[in-house]
Amino acid sequence: MPSKQTTSISTESTVQSVEIAKIRMDGGTQPRSQLYEEVVAEYADDMQQGAKFPPVTVYYDGKEYWLADGFHRVRARESLGTKEIVAEVRLGTQRDAVLFAVGANAVHGLRRTNADKRRSVERLIRDHEWSLWSDNAISKRCGVSNTFVGKIRNELQLNSNDSPAKLRRGMDNRLIDTSRIGGKSFQDEKDTTKRQRKRKQVSEPDLKQLTVEPKKVMNGDIWRLGKSHYLFCGDSSSKKFQKLLPSEIGLFMIFLDTQEYWPQSLPENTKNALSFYSSYGEDIDLRNLREIIENCLATTTEADDTVVMLNLPDPSLFILMESLYCLCYCAESDPQRCTDALTAWSAISQPLKKL
Repeated sequence: MPSKQTTSISTESTVQSVEIAKIRMDGGTQPRSQLYEEVVAEYADDMQQGAKFPPVTVYYDGKEYWLADGFHRVRARESLGTKEIVAEVRLGTQRDAVLFAVGANAVHGLRRTNADKRRSVERLIRDHEWSLWSDNAISKRCGVSNTFVGKIRNELQLNSNDSPAKLRRGMDNRLIDTSRIGGKSFQDEKDTTKRQRKRKQVSEPDLKQLTVEPKKVMNGDIWRLGKSHYLFCGDSSSKKFQKLLPSEIGLFMIFLDTQEYWPQSLPENTKNALSFYSSYGEDIDLRNLREIIENCLATTTEADDTVVMLNLPDPSLFILMESLYCLCYCAESDPQRCTDALTAWSAISQPLKKL
């Protein structure tokens, strides 16, 4: 269990209407690996028919309302143009909201996928404070098994260049040295284990030989490629694109047309970032660029990580994301580049839908 010095989830709460515009959904409290647009649409239809949904859960720190449970319900209300939503408001911080969120939907609501469970466990293991918790404490908080937590902790340690934390906080709150538990040290295993990244076999189309009829793309369009990728035709600062973004970003990539627009800051909860500019412009060899991007993805992401990409220099990048099991959210302002990307995607016989 957490020490007395750590934040703890408040039991004090009230049920009230809260303005959706005031609810923060960008604090790393999203417990799922992704939001499902079909679920949002289903909830919205039910709401229009008069169905009653339970209140969402938010934590209020005196200034901000942090959403801890009910992301699909909030999005559904937003899609209907509703300004407020009924919420159970608890007193607490953004970290309190995270601790509540990692166990949300363990026994109710939309069933969690393995990716959802993994996301919750990783959220605690990657934290400087919660990583000291024992596997048992984390498993109880996330509603998963001890072995599941231990497996993920070992994977993250083996894939890290840093030495793992040798201390764990036990159920009695004492710090325990775990460096030699199990006989073999972490370093012993690290020396004999290489990182292996799963890769899906996806044929790369020859864009010059394509006979697929191109899709007509307009500014403001949102397209879903397969089940996991989203392409927005427009400026990345658009609220329409911002609403699509996941609460945690495995890799943030921006491809610049000029060197004058280097990003001054990164979105919250961005784990890794790549900014790329070349004076060669459109004359750059896309094969070389693709290799750079692939190496960056393989180095900084795991399967099911989310990638946010601003500008699309290569129309086949969605295919690369698919082959590495990444979930991609891309904003590209040029409709022709968007059209090229959709054409390339269609050539590998994967589903495509305009939202």
